[in-house]
Amino acid sequence: MLRYTELDWENSDYGVYGYVPSASKNLAALIVFAVAWAAHAVLGVFYRQYWFGTAFFITAGLETGGYIARYLSSQNVMEQMNNFIVQIVLLTIGPAFFMAGIYFLLAEVIVIWGVQRSRLMPWTYSQIFITMDVISLVLQAVGGGMAAVATEDGDDNTTGTHIMVAGLAFQVAATTIFLLLCADYFIRTVNWYRRRNAATSSTDRASISSSSSDDAPAQFAHIRDSRTTHLFLLAILFAVMLVYVRSIYRVAELSQGWSGYLMASEGYFLVLDTLMVAIAMTVSWLFYPAVVLGRVSISKNLNIEKEETADDLEMA
Repeated sequence: MLRYTELDWENSDYGVYGYVPSASKNLAALIVFAVAWAAHAVLGVFYRQYWFGTAFFITAGLETGGYIARYLSSQNVMEQMNNFIVQIVLLTIGPAFFMAGIYFLLAEVIVIWGVQRSRLMPWTYSQIFITMDVISLVLQAVGGGMAAVATEDGDDNTTGTHIMVAGLAFQVAATTIFLLLCADYFIRTVNWYRRRNAATSSTDRASISSSSSDDAPAQFAHIRDSRTTHLFLLAILFAVMLVYVRSIYRVAELSQGWSGYLMASEGYFLVLDTLMVAIAMTVSWLFYPAVVLGRVSISKNLNIEKEETADDLEMA
C-alpha cells in the first residue's frame, strides 16, 4: 500500500488518504450506523432514557456522518480534503459519547446489585468517568480541529495531532480504570454471594444479612435473577471491549501521524475501527439497556437509597 507522504495529494490517484476508500465497504458501514442512529432515536424516546439514550444517539449520528464523508471521498478522489477532515474528526470523537453512556450504566448496575459492595457511591462513578470523558472529548475535538485546519492550509499538523493522541490516550486510560473498577465490584459481589450461600443454616444466612445490612435491594430482584440481564451485561461488556480495542488502535494510528502507515492502510481501519464500533453500536440497540433495566431510569432511585446506603457504608 502506498503512503500518501510519497504522493502528490492534488495529482495522485490516491488522494489525501493514500488509498481510494472502498465505496462498497464504507456504504455498508454507513447503512449500519444509520440503522443504529434511527434505532436509538426511537428507543431513546420510547423508553425515556435520556442519558445513555442521547449518548448512544450522538455516537451513531457522528459515525453516520463520518461514513457519509468517506463514501463521498470514494466517489471523487480529486476533491477529498473536506470529506477527509470531516471523517477523521467525527470518527475519532464519536466513541467517546458511547463510553459516556456506558459510564452511566455502571451506576444503574451498582444500585441493582447493592451499593454496599461498591467502593464509591454510584453517582460518584458517573461523575468521575463522565468528567474524564469530557476531558478526552475536548482534547480530541480541539486537536482534531487544529490538525484539520493546518492540513487544509498545507501547514504542519503535528501539534493538533499530538493533542488528538493525548485525548485518545486519556480515553484509553479512563476505560482501563473503569474496567478495573467494574472487575473489582464484580469480584466483591460474587465473593459476598458465595459467603452467603455457603451458610449451612437459615439462621446463619439471616445473621449474615442482618449483621452487614448487605443485601441487594429487594425491588430489583427480578432484574438480578433474569437470564436476560446476565446476557445483557455480557453483551455490554463485549461492546466496551470492542471500543477499547478501537481506541488503542487509534492511538497507535495517530501516533504515526497523518502520513503514517496505519493511516494510509484502509484494511486496518476497516477492521480495527469500522468493524469494532459497528458491532458495538449494533449490540447497544439490540441489547438496549432500558429493555432490561426498565423504562424509567433506575438512577431516579439513587436519591431514595442515598441516606440508607450512606448509613450502611458507615457501619461497614
